[in-house]
Amino acid sequence: MIIVFILLGIILLGIILDKRGNYDTEVFGVLSLVLGSINLTIAIIAIICIHIAAPKIIQENKIEYDGLCKRYEIAISEYEDVSKSDIIADITAWNMKVYNTKYWTDNPWTNWFNPKEIADNLNYIPLE
Repeated sequence: MIIVFILLGIILLGIILDKRGNYDTEVFGVLSLVLGSINLTIAIIAIICIHIAAPKIIQENKIEYDGLCKRYEIAISEYEDVSKSDIIADITAWNMKVYNTKYWTDNPWTNWFNPKEIADNLNYIPLE
């Protein structure tokens, strides 16, 4: 959110400086206007794309979560088929992914780039 507001401020600064009449400020104003507009366009496209892909990401995360939970249940049962350390490493990686997603979703600098629906549908896998 804050990134988008900064880009809007750069565009506004470019418009103001372009109207000043001084050659140096006009050049800086046009440069600010062009760079701010390009970056804002890229940011808006990125925000739209991630929000369009949110349902797909949620479903992929659910499948991965269910698979890890099932592997963990098998590992703690008496019919161990796979290495417990591999499963614990995978679950730790999953929990780090969940933490990072929730962190960047709550961060005011990047929250528009991370849909809240994705973060709300992620759960930590508790390790015993």
